[in-house]
Amino acid sequence: MADIATVDSQVSQQGQFCLLDWMLAENFIPYAAYEDWRYGRVETLDDAFTLALDDLRRLLQQAQQTCRELKLQQEAQTFYAWNGQQRAPLRISKDAEWHNLLAARWTSPKDAPQMDLFMDNSAAIAENQVLDALANRQFDSANEALQRLAKLNASHRKLGGYQDLINYGLHCSANTNIEQENLAAEFYGLDQEVAPLASELLGNKKRDFLAFAWRRLADNLQQHAFSSAEPDLHISYAYKQIPDWQALVQSLEKEPALFDSPILLARLAHGFFQCQQVNAFYLLWGLLFERFPSDGERLIGQQGELLVERWDQFLAFDEDWPAELFLGFLLIQQPGLVAVMDNLPVLQRVEIDNAVNRAALNLVRARLAEKDERSEREALKNLSPTMLSFYMNKRDWFASLKMGGYRRR
Repeated sequence: MADIATVDSQVSQQGQFCLLDWMLAENFIPYAAYEDWRYGRVETLDDAFTLALDDLRRLLQQAQQTCRELKLQQEAQTFYAWNGQQRAPLRISKDAEWHNLLAARWTSPKDAPQMDLFMDNSAAIAENQVLDALANRQFDSANEALQRLAKLNASHRKLGGYQDLINYGLHCSANTNIEQENLAAEFYGLDQEVAPLASELLGNKKRDFLAFAWRRLADNLQQHAFSSAEPDLHISYAYKQIPDWQALVQSLEKEPALFDSPILLARLAHGFFQCQQVNAFYLLWGLLFERFPSDGERLIGQQGELLVERWDQFLAFDEDWPAELFLGFLLIQQPGLVAVMDNLPVLQRVEIDNAVNRAALNLVRARLAEKDERSEREALKNLSPTMLSFYMNKRDWFASLKMGGYRRR
């Protein structure tokens, strides 16, 4: 949640803390819902929060208290619709207090700008207008502000970069459809040139500018087949960059190549994690290790401490057992995964290939159903005495059914 470490880190990295931005980053507000709100398609975000009402209320209170404990300065922010047709400020929530807390921008007093009374600040104002217009996807307005900035400071070192971003935004707006033969060039241009430039020039305003570009690319990748030779040239990668985690999950659940690619499996697992479906996250990683053990060991370090902790526990029990047995280990360690295995639609497309993992699953099912386990224990013993030993050493069955769940914090 929004504790002191989280807020302090945000202020250090971005120069500010805004609860709305943080909730978008944590997927407590899906980015697609935020886009609908910014385009004026919905009145507020009240129906978009993925947190329960009581959890949301606690989060708002905790964030405010934390910012005050850190002695941050609060500044109100106003949001307007991206379509340019609505002049009235947007409301995040119908509740005025909630709106104010979600919209507030908190900064450290030492970061507050100290204006020189003898300095003409017109150039700084013009540059901020360029940044705001780019973030608000108003590229004609950004161009006008850039011309003002160029007149005020012709030697400004960022003029060329700003012009490149504006030109790219205008290009995307004018060419919503991309010819199939141009998809790769558009993708690599965005991924390797535009995105790094936006990160360099726009700072914490890059998200909404880049999401506009990645959404356009995702729309044009709808019918583009996955290729292991170019795994990032895929709609799921574009959704990840937005990030639109719900759309990423939905796209990969229907992807024919899903269980043939460790990269797609890892990407879907990450999507489930961001959508607070942690048990599905573990299962996808278990299946990835069963099918692609070498790739699993190569990719696991990129997945965060939850998974690495489970992997370390797996190795600590017996560092010599094969990596593909990580799935069986997870099923025994967290029996609640069995219900997800039986009910998650995407997993109905796949069978457990490894005999040890199948035997572990059958034994856990017998345990949960309170059936006689003798035949299942004997089957697992014949296949893997180590896995049976792990099963027999387990004591916290009731606690394990509760752990994991669908929340990552």
